Amino acid sequence: MGTSITSWENVSAYFTFADNPMALALFVVGVVGIVGGLIGSIVKHENEAFEAHK
Repeated sequence: MGTSITSWENVSAYFTFADNPMALALFVVGVVGIVGGLIGSIVKHENEAFEAHK
């Protein structure tokens, strides 16, 4: 630890949109959509699975 990046050589990931608020907002909206869809899918599955055991 204790090191800092002093050059961009051999950088494994470089996000060119990091200074663009609109691109970051779209990225966040996309992530929220994916996570929301995943949670909705899980809730639906769990409700259907437990309905059979009532």
